[in-house]
Amino acid sequence: MTHLITNDFPYTFEKMEADIQELKRDYPDFFQVEIIGESVEGRPLYALKVGTGRAKVLLNGSHHAREWLTSYLLMQMAEAYTQAWSSKENITGFDVRDLLNRASIWFIPMVNPDGVNLVQKGAEATQQPDAVLRFNDYRTDFSGWKANIRGVDLNRQYPAGWETIKPSADSPGPMNYKGPHPLSEPEAKAVYQFTKKHRFHIAAAYHSSGEEIYWKYKIDGNLLAISHEIAKRISEKTSYRLVDPGPDPSGGGYTDWFLTEMKRPAFTPEISPYIGPRPVPVEYYPAIWLQNQSIGLLLAEEASKLLTNP
Repeated sequence: MTHLITNDFPYTFEKMEADIQELKRDYPDFFQVEIIGESVEGRPLYALKVGTGRAKVLLNGSHHAREWLTSYLLMQMAEAYTQAWSSKENITGFDVRDLLNRASIWFIPMVNPDGVNLVQKGAEATQQPDAVLRFNDYRTDFSGWKANIRGVDLNRQYPAGWETIKPSADSPGPMNYKGPHPLSEPEAKAVYQFTKKHRFHIAAAYHSSGEEIYWKYKIDGNLLAISHEIAKRISEKTSYRLVDPGPDPSGGGYTDWFLTEMKRPAFTPEISPYIGPRPVPVEYYPAIWLQNQSIGLLLAEEASKLLTNP
């Protein structure tokens, strides 16, 4: 990946596709690519696999359109782990070759490619510009947009407390509209089906911003204890604070569903200092990378433990 992200040259879906093909070409024995579905506008939803082990981790990014920097982070992780696995190198103390022989890390780097495209390029880059302008109250600035191209918030689409999500918009728009029913949107449905198919031991959904980790949603007992210990390890690496959502958390999120359906640990790291309803400034990225570069490996190590000691 030779792409230098700047405010003028953000990380686009097209660049991600080119990077995926480059990694597949350069590391055919170490890097696997699968298309798990399509977005509303027909863009492929990519899943990338690094590793051959039985323990399985899933990392995803860009459920929310303006949070496209998470896609770049996950792509850089995939590249770094693939290179280290191929060359038998360590990353921050992790023996990558040994770890990825015991665990497999899957990445879905851009869950919401249509929304990312809208945020970066505007309404005219979409198939139905009049519709997205209407959803945005005819404002031409889409930098704060979180939803998919139909105005549905994909991280309010999962069947975990969907009926009582709050706050929730009443109609399609930039954020918070949960859709007519759970999994109404092809992007969320594809991630849901892929997760059910593989039954991952641990998952993480990257979001921004706030430098926080959500790790708890209506769980107790052994799962609560294990999740808390792993969350503390992530916090030690990133310096992000752990968030307790309280006794009556709002649901609908990917990790909410994973925790309650898969009954396995799931985490939502919020990268960068809090910056409000806009994309994370790219000048924050070097620090974000240093904080997160080994989180996929840390989760692979924890997943390997769970496989050994279920």
